[in-house]
Amino acid sequence: MVSLPLPPAPAPAPDPAASRRTLLTIAAAAVGGLIVGGGSVAALGSGGTAEATDDKPAPKPRRTLPGQAPEPRWIYAHPASESSPLTTALWQDKLLVVTSESQASAVDLRTGKRLWQRADGAKGQAALAAGADLVFVASPTEFLWLSPKNGKVVHRVRYTEAFEDLPGLTVGRLAGSSGPVIWFTGSHTVVEKAPKPKKGKKKGKDKEVVEAYFFAYDIVQRKELWRTSVPAGRDPGTPAYRVVAERSADVLVRQDAASLTAAEVKKAKGKGSVRSFDQKTGKLLWTKQYGAASLEAATTGDEDGTLYAAVGQDLQAFEADSTKPLWRVEGSEDSWFGTPLIAGPLLHTTERSRLVGAVERESGRLVWRRSTEVPGTGPAPSLTLSGSEKTLIAADAVQVTVFAAADGERLWKFQDIGSADPKGETVRASYRALAFGETVVIQRDRSFYAFPVA
Repeated sequence: MVSLPLPPAPAPAPDPAASRRTLLTIAAAAVGGLIVGGGSVAALGSGGTAEATDDKPAPKPRRTLPGQAPEPRWIYAHPASESSPLTTALWQDKLLVVTSESQASAVDLRTGKRLWQRADGAKGQAALAAGADLVFVASPTEFLWLSPKNGKVVHRVRYTEAFEDLPGLTVGRLAGSSGPVIWFTGSHTVVEKAPKPKKGKKKGKDKEVVEAYFFAYDIVQRKELWRTSVPAGRDPGTPAYRVVAERSADVLVRQDAASLTAAEVKKAKGKGSVRSFDQKTGKLLWTKQYGAASLEAATTGDEDGTLYAAVGQDLQAFEADSTKPLWRVEGSEDSWFGTPLIAGPLLHTTERSRLVGAVERESGRLVWRRSTEVPGTGPAPSLTLSGSEKTLIAADAVQVTVFAAADGERLWKFQDIGSADPKGETVRASYRALAFGETVVIQRDRSFYAFPVA
């Protein structure tokens, strides 16, 4: 299964899955949006962290009201002195890596304690495992390999050096990753000489042309695997791709509608398309459209060759290679589906009307569908599964709602209070969930909470 980077990745968003002393005062807890009792959690310290204490026996867990979020294992507040997080990612179920305009930093997933910060990683994206002992971060100008212990730069590859035959290369957000391989787009501008004029004619003007490429790169071997020329995107020219499925022989990719040129939009006639690139060579194998799926349609696929796409108000499954329709699930009125989440034999669904559910991947039979009970409409909640795949977490702009993945039992909800200061800024960021093992980390802008989940 493809592990998507945190593209665009800006945080907090809406991509799929991944890869964990002083008493807490009521005032400090209120800043985080909940009151934690019993003494099993320590106060927010100078590092902005509340963590479990071990200097005395923890009391029995407090009883919670039905639907109330469990007691967090720790709380981390990103320092107000720094810019807000741009991206967040889990590394090896050990670190929470946060990038901002000023630096990259890491939080221990066991304790919630901030371990290090590194200015080199400013404006970075992703935080992938490069082997067992390095953290990979892609910055606007270079690839970085950091030590997970202290954030020290172990390896550095500048784009001007790695792609010296493409001067001025601008690297876009990561399109996806799988194991040691990342896929991304990039573009640069070249000068196209005017053709030699005919005798007696005036020479035309040279013109600047944008050339774009789709790359595969091995972050363990630190080398380019292949690149293939692709159409340039909307100005400034780098197309935004997202890998929607990885198969043994190819990767399936969609381009974000916002990065299509006006000519491409006109040619598409309202229908989106999926491109297939050969895994070994990067050669473009085919480009296909699926039913009436639009340019903006949420799409994902599996390694077995099935593509799932929002078509109008419904969700449809297609054979990826033949585009043959397989089944259809009706959506709710005046709504449309967001990006579904594959989980074994099930496909978890999400809708703009705030309904989430599960259908059988093979047949499209609806297993369950329930509302998060958030009033009104908005972007479809983003979905995350716990490490055991027993718990489904739906996050949107208003709250986090947690369900039993098998039958849709609504387990609990959570809302962050934002800034408690009467003069504090209004937080407008959406919620985001990152799961590992038996923990889910819920983020809203600068605030992070680690909750236990099944």
